[in-house]
Amino acid sequence: MMTFSIKSWPNLVSSIYDNLVPGGYVELLEIDLFAHSDDNTLTEDHHLSKLIHLLDEASTQIGRPFQDNKKNKDILRDAGFVDIVETVFKWPTNHWPLDKRYKEIGEWNNLNMDSFKGLEALSMAALTRVLGWSQEEVTVFLAKVRRDLNDGTIHAYWPV
Repeated sequence: MMTFSIKSWPNLVSSIYDNLVPGGYVELLEIDLFAHSDDNTLTEDHHLSKLIHLLDEASTQIGRPFQDNKKNKDILRDAGFVDIVETVFKWPTNHWPLDKRYKEIGEWNNLNMDSFKGLEALSMAALTRVLGWSQEEVTVFLAKVRRDLNDGTIHAYWPV
């Protein structure tokens, strides 16, 4: 996941293309940090949605805006790549899916974001250093985000 890290995706992809041998390829695996829900159970009022908008604001302020993954194919094509294959997966935020496979993916995704300090790793620097929050404010806010992440009635997922 390079979102937050790249100033210019077209420049990066062009550089990759220029440094590959003929027939070489690149694989991009990026997450769309804007969580979605097909049934509108995730709303703009949820703290998870608020967090994503705050991270988007912070990344834009530092000149590393979120990459809109819907543009990846065009960026690759413009750089000269051919035979581009795009596969999008849904990573649920928790155990909400009925399908066993997606339920397990959601449980692992939730564990990564919640138990392994994934939220802090993703959020602390952006919210404190860029947006000026205190660590205490971030900690309290992330507790509310965790509540959303663990709420099985919110059918949210990240496109990957």
